[in-house]
Amino acid sequence: MDPALNGRGMSRRLVLAGTGLLGGSLLGATGCSDAPSRAFYGVHQSGITTPVLPFLQIAGFDVVARDRDGLIELLQTWTRVAAELASRPSAALSLTFGFGPALFAEGRFGLAARRPPALTELPSFPGDSLDPAAGGGDLCIQICAQHPTTAHDAVRALVNAGRSNARLRWRQVGFRDGDDGADPTGLFGFRDGTASLDLTSQQEQVDHLWVSDGPAWLHGGTYLVVRRIRLLLDTWDRTDIATQETIIGRRRDSNDRLGGVPTAHVQLASPEANGGAKLLRRSYSYDAGTDPNGLMDAGLIFICFQRDPQRQFVAIQQRLGSSDPLNGYSQHLASGVFACPAGVERGSWIGASLLS
Repeated sequence: MDPALNGRGMSRRLVLAGTGLLGGSLLGATGCSDAPSRAFYGVHQSGITTPVLPFLQIAGFDVVARDRDGLIELLQTWTRVAAELASRPSAALSLTFGFGPALFAEGRFGLAARRPPALTELPSFPGDSLDPAAGGGDLCIQICAQHPTTAHDAVRALVNAGRSNARLRWRQVGFRDGDDGADPTGLFGFRDGTASLDLTSQQEQVDHLWVSDGPAWLHGGTYLVVRRIRLLLDTWDRTDIATQETIIGRRRDSNDRLGGVPTAHVQLASPEANGGAKLLRRSYSYDAGTDPNGLMDAGLIFICFQRDPQRQFVAIQQRLGSSDPLNGYSQHLASGVFACPAGVERGSWIGASLLS
């Protein structure tokens, strides 16, 4: 047992039994409780700047623990399970944990004074049609994997391990091109995220990604914003290619940028139009079948990381919400913002710097 978990942490066998996966294909090959977890421990959490994996499970949770000890038990249990999941030799897996604004509410866990100023609920944007139950929450877990079953089993293991202290609020499942390219082709047929933050530049990471101000517990961490955006594919597919290219601001075949289109999506979202603000995008597509009208229910799970969501995502989305021509082909249905602490040191646990 890790020293930091003595007294409050659950035994490995109890945790794995609670997941229903003890001895099964997912965790049975991990060996002893101190098996190496190279993909989990580190300076930063995985799933942020690590190579992008093609399948996603991202979920929000409401904490039902009655007190601070219950929250600590939850986070220690999740740390143990996450480390086990990441340590399996054949598992290409990343896990990212975040804390929502509601976790810091007065009268809950004594965290109100430790809430970072930038961690506030996102404002309402023009055209939003949000379902509150499909977004938000106290906690968020992003799981990315090389195989869809690995991602699915991982989120199940975490749900089951934390069931006594946390209730699943929402879950979204996504996919993207199977390579590590930063610009996958989205369901509209154009490459996504071409103006994303440049991870080869340490200065861009310092300026736009990692937190270095505010409460010390978040230093070295970042903020996650997630949005579920339905793309109106039935309407888009009846729009001619030339019009699509003018709306996006790029050629569909070559991805070359079009000049002289100040209202194009890529122009409105560009750093030049938003005071230099940049986002690290790690977005995925989703496909939920059809709606009651027989139309395709599919779209974008927009995920981005940044140093300050108010100065970066909010500023960009306010501009897009008011004048982006893509608004006629999309609906924003769910939303959430979370503070993701720095990585976990071996022997510690997620949130230790916040709750210790």
